[in-house]
Amino acid sequence: MPRFLRFLAGLAFLAAFSLPGPSATAQEVGVVEIAPYATQDGDGNWSGPAVDLFREAADAAGLYYRLVAAGSQPEIGSMQAVFPVYAEPQVSDTVRRSLPFHVDPIGLIGAPGTSSASGFVEGLAGLFNLGFLKVVGMLSVLLLVVGTIFWLVEKSGNGDLAARESSIKGIGDGFWWAGVTATTIGYGDLVPKTLGGRAVAMIWMLFSMALTAILTAYLVSLTGQKGSGPSLEDAIADQRVGFVADGAVPESDLKAARTLTSFDSLDRAMTALEADEIDRIAYPYQAARSAAGEKSVQRFAGTVAMPLFHVGSERLRIEIDRIILSPEWQRRMEDQFSSR
Repeated sequence: MPRFLRFLAGLAFLAAFSLPGPSATAQEVGVVEIAPYATQDGDGNWSGPAVDLFREAADAAGLYYRLVAAGSQPEIGSMQAVFPVYAEPQVSDTVRRSLPFHVDPIGLIGAPGTSSASGFVEGLAGLFNLGFLKVVGMLSVLLLVVGTIFWLVEKSGNGDLAARESSIKGIGDGFWWAGVTATTIGYGDLVPKTLGGRAVAMIWMLFSMALTAILTAYLVSLTGQKGSGPSLEDAIADQRVGFVADGAVPESDLKAARTLTSFDSLDRAMTALEADEIDRIAYPYQAARSAAGEKSVQRFAGTVAMPLFHVGSERLRIEIDRIILSPEWQRRMEDQFSSR
C-alpha cells in the first residue's frame, strides 16, 4: 500500500476512536432553570453565564454531554453534573462541588412600589424618636455656647454686633452665626472682623468638619439604614415571609419575621404573594429580580447565596474552577451584575 494511503488510513483509524460517533452515549448534565444564570427558550436551547461556563469547561475536559432540564432540587445520581445549585453546608463530602461562580446577596420580593418609597418614609419616621431629640438639644446647646463666645470676643470691634440693643439679641446673632458656619452655608450677613473673632471662627470651622461627620453617621443609625445596606432583620420584622424550603436562604436567617412559610418552589411562593397570603419572599437577589416581574426587590448586605456546580468528575471540577478563578470570568460577572 502506498505511503500516502497508509497515512490516510491511520487518520481514519484515529478519528474513529477519538471522536464520538452517532452511536456514542452522551453523558447527561442536569440544568436547573434559574434566571439569569441558566434559562431555556421555547426551542429547548439553554443560555446564560452558567451554561457558557459549563460548555467551556466541558470542552476543555473533553466531555461528551447533553443538557437536560433538572428539577428544583436535583441530585447528581447518574448525571455527570448538575448546575446551577446553591451552596449548602449540609451536602455530603462525597459530592464534588465547584467554587461559587457568583456571590449574590439576599433579596426580598414585595408588592409593587414598596422598596424605595417606603424605605424613605420609614427612614424619616425613624428620626422622630427620643434619640433624635437628644441630638437636637445637645447641638443647640453647643451652638449657643459657641455663639456666645463669638459675641463676647467680637462685640467691641464689630459694628454689626455692637449696634445690638441688648445682650440677648447679640447672643442670638452669635447663635445664628455658629449655625450657618457649622453647616457651611455662610450667608455672609455676619462675619468676624477682629483677630480674636477670626481665631474663634477658624477653630469652630475645623471642629464643625468633624462634628458634621459624626452627626451624619448618628442620624443614619437612627433611621436603621446601615452604611453597608439595609438590615434584613429590620425589613422582615412584623412581616409574613415566605421562602423556598431547602433553598439558598436558610430559615435561621429569617427568624425576625412575624410568620415564616416554606414553599417547595419559587412559583408557589409567588402565587401566595399574589394571593396576599404572605408579605415578602426571601430569595437570592439576582434570581429574585428575574422572577419578580413588576414587583419590587430589595437587596440586603451581609447575607449571601452562592450558586455553584455539583460535578461527578474531578477533571471537570478542575476545569470549572480554573475558569471561575480567571480574571476574564471575574470581569464578566462584574460587568453583568454590577448595575443590577
